[in-house]
Amino acid sequence: MALRKLLDTQPATPYSKLPPLHVVFLKIEDTPRVVSWSFEESSASPVCVKQNKTAIISDGQSITKIVIFESLADKVVEGEAYFMRGHTLMGKSPPYTINVGSGTKFFRGSKITYPAELQTRAEALLHPASPLVPLHQCREQQGLMSVEGVVIELSAVRKVESPKEAVPLRKLVLQQDQSSIKVSLWREMALEPLIVGEAVRVTHVKSQRTEYGLLVNSTNWTKIEKQQTSQDIIIVGVLDEGGATFGSSSPGDILEVLLQGGETLQILRSSWGPSFDEAISEGPLHVKASVEGKLITNFTMKK
Repeated sequence: MALRKLLDTQPATPYSKLPPLHVVFLKIEDTPRVVSWSFEESSASPVCVKQNKTAIISDGQSITKIVIFESLADKVVEGEAYFMRGHTLMGKSPPYTINVGSGTKFFRGSKITYPAELQTRAEALLHPASPLVPLHQCREQQGLMSVEGVVIELSAVRKVESPKEAVPLRKLVLQQDQSSIKVSLWREMALEPLIVGEAVRVTHVKSQRTEYGLLVNSTNWTKIEKQQTSQDIIIVGVLDEGGATFGSSSPGDILEVLLQGGETLQILRSSWGPSFDEAISEGPLHVKASVEGKLITNFTMKK
């Protein structure tokens, strides 16, 4: 049976046995999956990780994506063709997805020829596009998108129970110009090191309208990229008290510095030592700084 016909045709019965499927593995990529977590106060860590793979298969005419679990991950090779037997279909109605389970077997078979454009489509299915969308336009965007801005709020990691498992969740608020949105970071993304004041781009998120407003959630493809600029700045003062920055590891781990133009930036207390206290008492500090949003991540004195 051709791949597209299999996915688009409702079986005669829910337990119909599917015929072997002759396919070529166009792309295979490692996609580890955390299946259990350990939770402590405001933190989480992986306990058990399955070394799964995601593959794009084709019958030479159409393509689809399947997940190959750890126990079968070494049974197939990218570019080779196989007869797949013992697979099942997932979904309540067409188009279905193919489920590869413990009873699935892969028999090496004859080569399958396919047009070059299928390889391009396979890459796009494995790594979908995620256009950058301004925050004020997120409500109109359909499908995957990327958003960027300065982190102005950052929650602690918390445990969320689902029917199958407990997973970590962390929420942040991004601000861009006069617009802001809340983003929910799930699973591994909840463990990404972030600090209020950083400028970040969050890729491959999805928006959802609910009775509570617009919800933006991370997906399996989400990545967090730090946005950094290099600036020549003049620091004229430092706030003695540590900033009570929401989401930081302790209330006093971030200091606020005043620039010559009246603006303020933040800097980790660990980066500001006694030598800088002594230097600023003698006059303004001329520094070359790496800045992420409102946070100075690194700086050196200019001579």
